[in-house]
Amino acid sequence: MDTHERMQRPGWLLAGAFLLMLVAGGASALLFAAVAKAPAADEPLRVVYHINTDDLELHLNALRNLQNHIDGTPGEQALRIKVLMHGSGISLLQHARSDPDLRSTVNTLKLQDVRFLVCGNTLASRGLAREDLHEVEERDVVPSGIVELTRLQRAGYTYIKP
Repeated sequence: MDTHERMQRPGWLLAGAFLLMLVAGGASALLFAAVAKAPAADEPLRVVYHINTDDLELHLNALRNLQNHIDGTPGEQALRIKVLMHGSGISLLQHARSDPDLRSTVNTLKLQDVRFLVCGNTLASRGLAREDLHEVEERDVVPSGIVELTRLQRAGYTYIKP
């Protein structure tokens, strides 16, 4: 190894160490920011379940998980759960129109204040009306599912993808 190579190696080593410090510092900043934004004990837990596939088994599992989530939350803890459906995920509420078990599960969750939100872009692109889905009110249709998902996450909703 010549003198020139030895002189360059410490520079790369220092640059690598500096880069590692930057990455570690950024990760720490993100961690502290997440902890700083943690809801107070008296604030409701906010959760959004994201469904965008046409898979009946996945839909049933997601709804079971949702019920388990509700059942496992201490009684004194307020809970706000939203199910956001877009793309092929709106099939959950299409199937609920004709499947009595699925319809019953959706209705039971709604009685526990779970909101089912549907993407207006998806309805328009597929030529569907609210009436083509199980009990979707005007207030349940959001203009864009992805925009609403982003908005909910920024508002402190925990993202769950079943």
